[in-house]
Amino acid sequence: MKHRNLFLTLLLSSLILLTAMNARTTARRKSRDISDQQRIRAANKDKVEFDLRYDFSMQAIPSKMNFVTLIPRTIAHRQEILDIKYSTRPRRIFTKNANTYAEFAFSRPRTQFTLRINVKAELYRYDLFTAKKQYKEQPPPKDPNLSNFIQHEHCIQKNHASIHEIAETIRGQTEIDIVKNIYDFVTDRLRYVPRTDELGAVKALAAKQGDCVEYADLFVAICRAKNIPARVIKGYVTKFDDSPEHAWAEVYLTELGWVPFDLTYGDVKQKSTKNKRFQKLKPIYIYLTSTRNDPILDEAVVVQGLWVGEVKLRDSIVFK
Repeated sequence: MKHRNLFLTLLLSSLILLTAMNARTTARRKSRDISDQQRIRAANKDKVEFDLRYDFSMQAIPSKMNFVTLIPRTIAHRQEILDIKYSTRPRRIFTKNANTYAEFAFSRPRTQFTLRINVKAELYRYDLFTAKKQYKEQPPPKDPNLSNFIQHEHCIQKNHASIHEIAETIRGQTEIDIVKNIYDFVTDRLRYVPRTDELGAVKALAAKQGDCVEYADLFVAICRAKNIPARVIKGYVTKFDDSPEHAWAEVYLTELGWVPFDLTYGDVKQKSTKNKRFQKLKPIYIYLTSTRNDPILDEAVVVQGLWVGEVKLRDSIVFK
């Protein structure tokens, strides 16, 4: 009887010890899983602070000067603007064509002065991979303005014979296959060369070179020629070699909505790397505008008492 009681005691102690060990293992696993999730979330977003700086130089003092510029806005899944401060209070903030602008009015400004716009933002990773996860179980919101993004326009000459000729050769079993084949065509066709002027899609195709703007223009023009809505995005990147100013593209996919693609980021020789970069982007993109030819910015500076040509403006971005 004593041996039996000893056996039961040892068995019970073993079960208690085993349960405790399993509980500790489960707790460690949960802690590790939570830690992994936190690392993944941290890798998929980034907080940034920067100044948009505008340096004005004039030969004489104007009686009045108005200035309009783009400012970043909160965009779902792309970026959240946490705070904006202005060295000079804007006369008004307004939105048009999904862009946000600040308008400033200066009365007899100095011949040289600087306007600063300080921005704090959180950038989110958004790409084909995350879009598929986002809309796996529910369709994306429909964009009512899709017809605007299949149009022929300056620098995006979708109706040009050379663009149509290329578009007719590109096939694919699915919408994403077609977009991927256009992506591969552009990154294979163009060679990256920094430029100070803008060629547009047709001239870039003929020259077989360009910078980020030409890559985006040609990609968007071919997409539109295939009747796939697409647009050029302009803004900044937080990781760069020569300049933070950047242009990339977004394509409207029927099942996923607007999805960004960066052609210059994906212009690599190794196929496996190119395929990866087609699907995945880093949280380094600051969105400013999706309007390729913006009539509002055609008259960004309006002065009274001076010729416009007498005003020099240098814009830049300074990361904190």
